[in-house]
Amino acid sequence: MPAVVLPGTEEPDRKLLALAASGARRKYRSKGGVSTEEIKARLKRELSCIAELGFGDYFLIAHEAKEIAKEKGIPVTGRGSAANSLVSYCLGLTQPEPFSNRLLFERFMHEGRKDPPDIDLDFCSKRRDEVRFEMIRRYKERGVAEAATVQTMSLRGAVRLTARALGFSSKEMDSLSRNVPTRFRDRDRTYAGLEGWEEALSEPAMHGHALQDTKKYRLVLGISARLVGKNREAGTHNGGMVFGTAAHHLSELVPLEPSGAEGIVRCQYDKDDLEYVGIPKLDLLGLRMHTALDEAGKLASKRMGISIDPYDLPPDDKETYALIRTGRNAGMFQLESPGQMHLSRRLKPRRFPDIVASISLFRPGPVRGDLVTPYVLRRNGEEPYSVPLPELEEILRPTYGVLIFQEQVLAVANKVADFTLAEGDLLRRAMTKDRGPGAMETLRREFISRALDRSVPESTAREIFSWMEGFAAYGFSAAHAASFAELSYASAYMKRHFPAEFFCGLLNSQPMGFYSPRTLVNEARREGISILPPDIHLSAESFTVEEDGTAIRVGLEYAKGLSKKAISSILEEREKRSFDSVADLYRRTAVARDTLEILIKGGFLDTLSPSGEARRVMLLSEAHSLAKKPVTRGRQEKIPLPETGDAHPASWWERRERAMDRAEYLPVGAEAQERME
Repeated sequence: MPAVVLPGTEEPDRKLLALAASGARRKYRSKGGVSTEEIKARLKRELSCIAELGFGDYFLIAHEAKEIAKEKGIPVTGRGSAANSLVSYCLGLTQPEPFSNRLLFERFMHEGRKDPPDIDLDFCSKRRDEVRFEMIRRYKERGVAEAATVQTMSLRGAVRLTARALGFSSKEMDSLSRNVPTRFRDRDRTYAGLEGWEEALSEPAMHGHALQDTKKYRLVLGISARLVGKNREAGTHNGGMVFGTAAHHLSELVPLEPSGAEGIVRCQYDKDDLEYVGIPKLDLLGLRMHTALDEAGKLASKRMGISIDPYDLPPDDKETYALIRTGRNAGMFQLESPGQMHLSRRLKPRRFPDIVASISLFRPGPVRGDLVTPYVLRRNGEEPYSVPLPELEEILRPTYGVLIFQEQVLAVANKVADFTLAEGDLLRRAMTKDRGPGAMETLRREFISRALDRSVPESTAREIFSWMEGFAAYGFSAAHAASFAELSYASAYMKRHFPAEFFCGLLNSQPMGFYSPRTLVNEARREGISILPPDIHLSAESFTVEEDGTAIRVGLEYAKGLSKKAISSILEEREKRSFDSVADLYRRTAVARDTLEILIKGGFLDTLSPSGEARRVMLLSEAHSLAKKPVTRGRQEKIPLPETGDAHPASWWERRERAMDRAEYLPVGAEAQERME
């Protein structure tokens, strides 16, 4: 297990207890509905399990990453099954309140679970690396690396590779691979070989394709089909960090290699390998919605003169839910796809659990299983619902008799067959694995036998088991959905109450979400926001809010080809004095002549010429008369490196290499070196 660095002789488990207790007092000081005894009992249960499994240090390391972000003013929230934990909630790692959202700790971890837990933290995408490199700096002596990923061969890539190996020209390779589907897949079926190609060739995009001549290209089809899914190359996980322990440097636990990114070392295990050997990873991920909400909050605070925190908003705002019900959800996190817009109009959300359900229902499994329609009808009182057993009423009432969440499987197994919640989680996991009919029959007999001991009719027990077994194909974690729903509500609130700031934040955080900047600009217009034209004297680097929150102006960075250096020079020079002509702008800034033409065509320089239809023609004529700036070419200067290695986040690598009298390749510990020799 990774070991946290604590001052003095403080024990990790005591530190975790103190932090959890302090967080519980702070979070439940003004909350009702949960007794102190319930909170104490659940904290005791969770802390006991965490200590028994030895994950106290892991929680503290995650808390440390969260605190680094908090100190730097970087937005951070949690996601995934970790939100089932009250300890995670009290430490500020996750946001959904576990009791009111009916979240179960055993869905996250328990004594019978063999694989390590996984805590995922989302940060502002622009500043995520600040946290990552600070964690590397703090734990460099024990070793820190990113998990690997394995990139496999797609069908299209396999066709190109096969064609190249068989000697086809580049033009022929392009022709053969064009419009080829990425995978052999049709709903729940995955095909292989020529059978798969028959399915792929029936796709509309493949009509008239050269590969339809299966006799001529039989060798290409056969080889490429066998290559699909084969490992192609290693990559680096987007944020999965792995740490060394107090006794062993990370290089003694997993093989390490350079990642190709400055300051980042990669271990040669992917997430499945790490899970298999029992090494937990901490996911520090970037989320652009955090970037957008953070900027929107700062802009709104500046305009209003009071603090507007998108992560501390009034709950159950009626106007926010009214906006969601209209289906005008463009820009709302997880609610903006056309399908979600349609579902919002049907479901008519009025409270937070409705958003959680909406996120969980709009998945391939529930849609194909036709669970959306019964849920919507029952939610709106248009259809009654019933449950197989009275004992299940409390579990299924919040979802109107529809089994939606994975956490409900644990509760159902507990009520019907007297499974512990931990046993219920093992049952849920077993149902999601690729097991043979014999193994599933063993699970069914065990469930029915224990249900009969509780006087449940056999036919009812069989019905419930089949129900749960079918659910395993589409179940979604309530903790994950609730974590995302927090951001969905925040984005909807900001769109309703601060639309100009919200759209400004979205447009300045591109690329993200479901829609292009053009679509978002048009959506802003529909919400009553004026779009002011770009102006070389008024436009900032990015979109800005103007006219007391009723308009936004296009930024300089939206001019195609305008470099950061050119933008900086424009902003700097116009502070000294305004530009009086195209030539003046060209002479005083780092704008290239080709880019100057783009600025004119985009309307950025309209104020430099009298109004009229021929305005831009005149400006272009003036630009064409200017000589191109000379391009200075020369040898690039060496990047200045710090005098001491400690200044670099990955300097431990170089120090270890210098200290070892052996062939320099990878840092390994003394024990590992001895075994190698």
